[in-house]
Amino acid sequence: MNVVASTPLLIVSGAALAALAVGIVPWGRVARVGPSLVAVAGIGAAGGMSAALWGDRQVAYAGNLYADRFSLLVNLVVLAAALAAIALAWREPAAVDRRGEVAGLLLFSTAGMMLVAGAGNLIVIFLGVELLSVALYVLCALEVWRQRSLESGMKYLIVGAVGSAVLLYGLTFLYGTTGSTELRHIGSVLAGASLADEPLVGLAMALVIVGLGFKASAVPFHMWTPDVYEGAPTTVTTFMATATKAAALAAFLRIFSGTMPDLVPDWQTAVAVVAGATVIVGNVAALLQSNLKRLLAYSAVAQAGYLLIGVAAGSLRGAEAVLYYLIAYLAMTLAAFAIVVVREREVEYGDHVSAYTGYGRRRPVLGAVMTLSMLSLAGFPPLSGFIGKFLLFGSAVEADLTWLAIVGAVGSVISLGYYLRVATVLWLTEPDAAGGRTHLRVPASVGSVALVSGTAIIGLALAASLVLDVCRGAAEALLAP
Repeated sequence: MNVVASTPLLIVSGAALAALAVGIVPWGRVARVGPSLVAVAGIGAAGGMSAALWGDRQVAYAGNLYADRFSLLVNLVVLAAALAAIALAWREPAAVDRRGEVAGLLLFSTAGMMLVAGAGNLIVIFLGVELLSVALYVLCALEVWRQRSLESGMKYLIVGAVGSAVLLYGLTFLYGTTGSTELRHIGSVLAGASLADEPLVGLAMALVIVGLGFKASAVPFHMWTPDVYEGAPTTVTTFMATATKAAALAAFLRIFSGTMPDLVPDWQTAVAVVAGATVIVGNVAALLQSNLKRLLAYSAVAQAGYLLIGVAAGSLRGAEAVLYYLIAYLAMTLAAFAIVVVREREVEYGDHVSAYTGYGRRRPVLGAVMTLSMLSLAGFPPLSGFIGKFLLFGSAVEADLTWLAIVGAVGSVISLGYYLRVATVLWLTEPDAAGGRTHLRVPASVGSVALVSGTAIIGLALAASLVLDVCRGAAEALLAP
């Protein structure tokens, strides 16, 4: 059984149940504050346990769950995203009277992501995907008094159900071909095989790419992303944009790079084409957006494309680059959405780009954080976003996918059109005198997320060698037999 290896997952699941229970106690203040405190304590304990387990791979529940450096690193990424979401949700309208539900559902979704990252079995992967998705369906529609929030939840439910069904079909064909749901056994069966020997494996891989493509917001399976990101509460959007992408990419790496390394020539082209299309479509569509949340949604689509470049490489360096960029992307996205949360509390249409006219002059610190986020997402040196893209493109070149690296570079050039537009609006335009309550006090929790994330954008670049050592160890654990 080795229950110790599953301790982080058990802690998060227990904290989710405890948060729901505390949220229904009859004492008003306890019900308002208690769930968030329970969630923070659970996240901290799970993060500490994940760090304590860092080392050689441990196997739990007869090989169904791994506690290796890869899964533990992904655990830390999604736990950080969950902690930031809890902090951003403090005093948010959607969470004021529903702290138990918000904290509980966020932690249940996090537990699902941890299941995906550490899965040693196809069934566990699917259960993790469903657990993280169902919780997010409810969170997206949490603001029941807003039509767009309800619409967001409904769209995500319908499209997510389709994606889950396609993924299940793919996993089923993989099981039917190999006779096992255990990833290790599947890998041994497919070792040295080719699609000519196992044609059903090709169909299985195609369906899995489609199913996970829905979760990662990859083109052409991204159609739900802008509407859902715009309509959902911003704190939920933040969590989806960071943690869900980490879980989807972890599944890509676990199934393809970790389980089918001998079939890289067979699945590499398909993933590479999806990655290239995602980069171009995401960046071009973002140029046309005036709503900042939709702009960041299409930006998230493009970022998924960059991450898939590392998956397509099918190598140790590709997996290492994906993990580093996931950490950098977490910091960049949290920084941007933290500023959106602040602005939405100040003016009615705080998610529109026009709401940030001269905002950097009025609030220099927040403006600087948003600018750092935009420049890093665009890939400006020497920020962490640049280092991540450099590693991803380098892994593509090493894998003889030079054309894909060129597509990624072209996409980065296109992205300057909208990332720099946000920075220009912040600093090079006169503040709007009628811009609303521009001096509203920033809540300490939201300000902390913004400052820590902004600092991390720079810190991840300064400490790139140390972070890369950690990512390399995680990638080696993923590719280890």
